Amino acid sequence: MTLSLALIMPREQALLAAAMAPYFKETAPHAAIDPTGRAGQMLHRKDVTAFWLRNDSARIGFAIVLNLPDDRRELSEFCILPQHRRQGWGQEAACLILQEFPGRWRMGLSKSSRQAVAFWGTCLSLLPGIRDLREGAPFTGHQIKSYTFDVAGAHND
Repeated sequence: MTLSLALIMPREQALLAAAMAPYFKETAPHAAIDPTGRAGQMLHRKDVTAFWLRNDSARIGFAIVLNLPDDRRELSEFCILPQHRRQGWGQEAACLILQEFPGRWRMGLSKSSRQAVAFWGTCLSLLPGIRDLREGAPFTGHQIKSYTFDVAGAHND
């Protein structure tokens, strides 16, 4: 079994919305987020790269990367579907995504998802190429904290 990234195409908006609906119930249960609207927004913005996380041909999750000014990135959304969790796919997917875009990153962690807080606290400390990892204040009221860090490129390893 091989994990890979595949770009999510605008024609796959309904599939992404279907995957986002339970994700938003888990990560932002009190926020009024319309998964169909959010999927459409993410797939039509020029500053967003959306990926399916695939195990061979099966979609096991998704990730949304915001491309910020000054060659920085934000991991806006990251989800391993519940039936695929606790099998090591999350850490492998995180490594693939972060290595795709070396440079400065940031991410906020939902206060409603204790699993995500535990996962990222461990994951970021174990991944190769992560440097200058810092914990900070949340970016929004739905978050508990944030992380900023650098991802070394192939020439910096």
